[in-house]
Amino acid sequence: MLYIVGESPSKESVFLLSTDPSSQDDVSVVLIHDGVKHRGLPFSYVFTLSDDVSSEKPVSSFPSVSYKDLLRMIFEADTVAVL
Repeated sequence: MLYIVGESPSKESVFLLSTDPSSQDDVSVVLIHDGVKHRGLPFSYVFTLSDDVSSEKPVSSFPSVSYKDLLRMIFEADTVAVL
């Protein structure tokens, strides 16, 4: 499962991302656009899009991925959800 989060933290996105999936090891999250403002997500694999982090202050503590990496992750995921 791959979540692509492009919105600022809201009650809905925080609720959806804070629910405990059956296996967090099978879930990845990529934060893009305003989604890079999310903090403290309960998943093992949380990334930010490098182009969106460069303009965000303070800098995110999550590792960054490129557009090429994001595209690869989309095609390798069984399911993709965009928030």
